[in-house]
Amino acid sequence: MTVHDFSEFSWDEQEDVKAVLASRGLDPRDFHISDNTDEPADGKGAIRRISVTRIANGKKAIYDTDHFAPWLADFADALEAGEFDD
Repeated sequence: MTVHDFSEFSWDEQEDVKAVLASRGLDPRDFHISDNTDEPADGKGAIRRISVTRIANGKKAIYDTDHFAPWLADFADALEAGEFDD
């Protein structure tokens, strides 16, 4: 399993996350965002999971995704629904 901190995400993915957060008046420093990539035993491609934790309250979500799949849309929807609020 390979783990990457948000600072190791591609620059365009970082910018997209920052834009989603800024549109809701939030800052990336309010969250711990990382991913991990698992290689399945069947060899049918890597599975990437994004972990997002709101630092202030510990609320966490994990998004299963392929590279640049709609995890950002799912994250934006979760923010809109208040899933990371206190």
